[in-house]
Amino acid sequence: MPEGLVIEKLSVGTGSSPGGHPSILSELDLTVAPGEFVALVGTSGSGKTMTALSVMGLLPPRIHVETGSIRLGGTDLRAAGEAELNRVRGGRIGMLYQQPKRMFNPRKTVGNHLAEPLKLHRGLRGSAARREALDLLAGAGFEDPAWCARAYPHQLSGGMAQRAMLAVAMAGRPELLLADEPTSALDKVLERQILVLIDRQRHSRRLGVLYITHDLATVSAFADRVVVMEAGRVRESGPVRRVLDTPLATCTKDLVRASAFPAAPASAATSSRTILDLHRVTKRFRSTRRGARPALEDVSLDLREGEILGVLGQSGSGKSTLARLILGLETPDSGSITRSLGGKDNPSGTAGTDVQLVFQEPHDVFDPRMKLRTSLEAPLLQRRDCNAEDRAVLIEGVVREVELDPALLDRYPSQCSGGQLQRLTIARALLLEPAVLICDEATSALDAVTQRKVLDLLLRLHRDRRLSLIMISHDMNVLRYMSHRVAVLFQGALVEVAPTAEFFADPRHRHSKELVAAVLPAPKAAPAGQHVEEIHAV
Repeated sequence: MPEGLVIEKLSVGTGSSPGGHPSILSELDLTVAPGEFVALVGTSGSGKTMTALSVMGLLPPRIHVETGSIRLGGTDLRAAGEAELNRVRGGRIGMLYQQPKRMFNPRKTVGNHLAEPLKLHRGLRGSAARREALDLLAGAGFEDPAWCARAYPHQLSGGMAQRAMLAVAMAGRPELLLADEPTSALDKVLERQILVLIDRQRHSRRLGVLYITHDLATVSAFADRVVVMEAGRVRESGPVRRVLDTPLATCTKDLVRASAFPAAPASAATSSRTILDLHRVTKRFRSTRRGARPALEDVSLDLREGEILGVLGQSGSGKSTLARLILGLETPDSGSITRSLGGKDNPSGTAGTDVQLVFQEPHDVFDPRMKLRTSLEAPLLQRRDCNAEDRAVLIEGVVREVELDPALLDRYPSQCSGGQLQRLTIARALLLEPAVLICDEATSALDAVTQRKVLDLLLRLHRDRRLSLIMISHDMNVLRYMSHRVAVLFQGALVEVAPTAEFFADPRHRHSKELVAAVLPAPKAAPAGQHVEEIHAV
């Protein structure tokens, strides 16, 4: 019997009659050997996460395995009862998630979270469990494991929370680690640190890793094999270098091409007029920690008319605080923000409707109880010159402008993909005809193909509407593709501002050098126009 994870001919669906809904997964074959790093790659909706849920026996209601087998080290997981599956989850299988803070109980310390798998799966209690918890946290890269064990989830940064989740995942000494987009919300420095930690664990413990991702740069640097999925099927599989250097399936070529960003912005800023000026802005938040640094300190920065300004920095560097200050949602403790929008200066107060924000998580933007038409109409209700018919025309027009069918407006948010919701978030911002659009990690949660489409949409809107954009991101490929200038924040301070090409060719500040050095190389794009019929290269 083969070791590791073996999935054969797996089909997952609703069990509807012939002619009903097609299977979510169809005839899926997949293996992960001990010590092997397998990357499961595909666009949103391709079936990657459903594959992981099938392995853990955690499929949503009304969805179930129709045919096929799932075995782990010879154990038939399909035939296992709930008690045995509970011993497997968190024991023989460790799990890493995209949003670790959502998986922690906010009322429990990290140490308490670690105590549970140590007791259930290894029988450790008391001082033995505490010592093992500290060893796990040290192995996850914490310089002060004792502090982390006492900390609550809200006291951890995004990178620290993912490291703590890795320690929890390793507590049961698993044979297999299922990692579902665990680094897509992290900056590139933290992403590399997490990947190095995972790679170290798989080599030292012969840990099999099934890593779900849409980031082909991550795949090329760490994976042994890559499996490409589309519409619930494996379209291509093989050694990572072969698949990425000579992709055979059309969907693989699309992913490779979408990951290979050009190295310069698609357009040039044409105006030298400053429309937004921050002068020595400082913002502090109350903190119980002694010596806590300001969120932003003495930041001076400007935005020019028609410019795309990239703002780069690690988690906690002050990027989102900068956005809230520009929007007028926060007030600086010192310094000034002058907005020369709509032909007049506004040295203080809110930015009105001239500055709009596109959020990172589109699912959090819309009320799940409301149809999308109602959500988009809300910002227009205060306009006295706009009746119901006018609002409907405006909404449908802007939805078409973001390249969506207005029929989507009669759906609820849960009935749309992440890419569709992100376009609708942009549409809602455009309804108020802003001069400046702030995109705060607006594409980090999207797969590579959808991300590229949304970025190209923003470039077209920038050109057609003469918008100025502030692109807040930790993805340097995105900033290199979009921005005319790059501003780097580090621990609340602005440490470098430079034209994009100059910044990436010769970063000056030591932190800028670290950020650029942490970028994993993008895979080569498939030759344009080359067509090879989709095949299984299993």
